[in-house]
Amino acid sequence: MPAIPSTFSLLRLLSLRSGQADPDEIDAAIRDNARVGGTNLWVLMFAIVIASVGLNVNSTAVIIGAMLISPLMGPIIGIGFGAAIHDYELIRHCFRNLATFVLISLFASTLYFFLTPIKEAHSELLARTSPNLWDVLIAFFGGAAGAIGLSRKEKATLIPGVAIATALMPPLCTAGFGIATGQPRFFLGAFYLFLINGVFIALATLAIMRILRLPQHTFPDEAARRRGRLVIALAVTVTLVPSTYLAWDLVQTELFNGRVARFVRQAVEAREDLTLISHQADRAKGEIRLTVIGRGATAELETDLNQRLPGADLAGTRLSLRRPSDATQELGSLKRELQQDLLHRSLVVQEEKSARLAEMEARLARLDATVAELARIEREINAQLPALAGVTVTATTRKDANGTARLQVLVALDAPRGLPAAETQRLRRWLAARLPEAEISLVTGKIVTGQK
Repeated sequence: MPAIPSTFSLLRLLSLRSGQADPDEIDAAIRDNARVGGTNLWVLMFAIVIASVGLNVNSTAVIIGAMLISPLMGPIIGIGFGAAIHDYELIRHCFRNLATFVLISLFASTLYFFLTPIKEAHSELLARTSPNLWDVLIAFFGGAAGAIGLSRKEKATLIPGVAIATALMPPLCTAGFGIATGQPRFFLGAFYLFLINGVFIALATLAIMRILRLPQHTFPDEAARRRGRLVIALAVTVTLVPSTYLAWDLVQTELFNGRVARFVRQAVEAREDLTLISHQADRAKGEIRLTVIGRGATAELETDLNQRLPGADLAGTRLSLRRPSDATQELGSLKRELQQDLLHRSLVVQEEKSARLAEMEARLARLDATVAELARIEREINAQLPALAGVTVTATTRKDANGTARLQVLVALDAPRGLPAAETQRLRRWLAARLPEAEISLVTGKIVTGQK
């Protein structure tokens, strides 16, 4: 049987100390990402345009691109970092920078949606108007992953993933859409989603930096500590309570829709004298509307179904039957419902295709980067060992027993007379430093190419 790891081994396995960067490097990186002006301001403006266009034309891939380049997360992480090390000047600086970023984003996105001829709200806009408790979880754990990534010596690929998961730019642009089109629901829902992401990314950063025990900038007295904890608790509570209610409401709506679906299957779809065309359920209004055809579609059936609703845990709900043949208006309504269903399905398919395309583009970009890196290594080896007849560097990946992909690099040196042992060892050390995460094989000797 495999050995059970001790508590000490588990703690060492879960430790964040391994691979942690120097505190001064962490501090400098976070302060640089939190500043306004220069590169960050230009990138912000580009991200606003990209996100607004993506939301306007309902393109998931374009929106993802805006998330990746947006600098909005920098000041938010800076606020959490400042709270962790008690650097109140950094907190004030990051709040000012974040407010500047937000105002620029709202102004630019509002201007774009005011000028664009496309005013319809597609699924990407609608998806950012109803935040709930699950968005809180995404923001907190995404922010924690981002803080860990920033604290590493080797900057991992966590930050782009966090930028996608905890979307900051799209909600602000959706709020701009609400302002430009005069729809407060869009503005309030989207800006609340932005607040959720901002507060809980900062809170997660605070928690991770406290765990890392970074050097304190100041040592406040107990009264200042209490005030700080009170402010944090108040911000978290004010942000969390509405999202909890919205999550509860979402769950209740899903449960209501599930009960309606079961009732329809048991009471309507099982009848041979009826054909169900569609059904709609509105929990807020307490209504169920069935569109049916067939001989059994009578007023007596509607009365019977309403009497059976309490037994299906649908008390207080009113059911109505609609017959497409009753009036031309009903036929038009049915046609619109079918068109909406087809549009929804096509949008879902388009979003899936866009996500697959983005994944393929990312893989291709990683492959291009690997090829370019191998070419650079070949040139560098040639520069170090000009006497070589040739250098070939190839790479492949394999999965170990844990399923982790490992990079394997083969370096073949065309050296008919061989290399001195000291030179070979020096080259091995250089390659290990150059490619720290790869398994390297070094082959030297005469390389003969066959001829046909």
